[in-house]
Amino acid sequence: MKIVCKKGELVKNLQMALLSLSPKTMLPHLSFLLMEAEENEVSITSTDLEVSTKIRFEADVEKSGQILIHGDLFNALTRAQEEKDITIEEDSDNIKIKCGKFRATVAKGNLGDYPQIPIPPKEKDNFVKVSAFHLQEMLNKTFFAASKDDVRYVLCSVYFGVSKGKLTLAATDGKRLSTTSREVSTAKSVKLGAIVPAKTINILHKVLSTCDENEEFTVTIVENSIFFSSAKVMMSSRLIDGTYPDFKNVIPKTSKIKVVTNKEELLKATVRASSIFQVGISAVTNAVKYQLKKEKLVISASSSGFGECEDEVEVESSGGTLNISFNPVFVIDILKHLESEKVVMEFTDSLNAAVFKTPSDESFLSLIMPMRQ
Repeated sequence: MKIVCKKGELVKNLQMALLSLSPKTMLPHLSFLLMEAEENEVSITSTDLEVSTKIRFEADVEKSGQILIHGDLFNALTRAQEEKDITIEEDSDNIKIKCGKFRATVAKGNLGDYPQIPIPPKEKDNFVKVSAFHLQEMLNKTFFAASKDDVRYVLCSVYFGVSKGKLTLAATDGKRLSTTSREVSTAKSVKLGAIVPAKTINILHKVLSTCDENEEFTVTIVENSIFFSSAKVMMSSRLIDGTYPDFKNVIPKTSKIKVVTNKEELLKATVRASSIFQVGISAVTNAVKYQLKKEKLVISASSSGFGECEDEVEVESSGGTLNISFNPVFVIDILKHLESEKVVMEFTDSLNAAVFKTPSDESFLSLIMPMRQ
């Protein structure tokens, strides 16, 4: 194999491919990347046996072939080069890397040791098509609510559901929930469900951030795997084997109190109030109070032995007054992931979940359980 490509293009695509590389593994060959060259296209693949990422990009291919090269070593050697063309050439025993006056010879891995990378099956009624922009947007609005507690492993994930021509994403840690949906290109009869691990979502999120907004992704769900594929990317991941909570049943059907306010003002006021907790109190017990008084929402917090603070924002409200407390991290997480200028909050009372919505996206909903006052 022999290829010539620009340093910037190689490094950019290499960073994406490295996302699935196993950092600490008992299997040495999983520290290697699989490089394949054919016609004018090069692909770089990494895997840790749970998640695989394959990145394709254009290059001058002087000789087709396949090689295994140590991922971290290859990354270090290429990142350090000048902004010139890099030549990668295979000989009988080694891989030669050239850039300007730089020369390096590195060992190549045994192709026979590398695992077979899964590819999406070409079956009917098991996939949807969605743009990189919309998939990224949906992840932004849900992933923050996923659990970080490995004990509840099934909740360390994002749920993907397909039904009636819509893709629905949801994430919850048991104390909060965030979900959104949108119409996608698929048959109306398709009905699918998948629990996608948080690790996979982290990698996918980073990959999508480098893609063109209009790049179309095909999301394919089979019995124990999910695939995200486009013209330049092919990701595969094992799914979590378990039963995801019936999150739709915990969403309140009605509300008594409705509040509309400026999202940015509420976010800043919550951040200011929660700053009292920077010292001296466990994050688990942090509680910020929200007192609704006609046309204003008073936001306050106190830390025993340290002090107290109070702020307020103007609101439009209906249904009466209310005193309720939340973990401020949960409120901040919702607000900083919304692009809407306004946020709508709906309450039944101070003991039941509060619902956060936006006027600009009727499919989005986030729910937070209150804290005891």
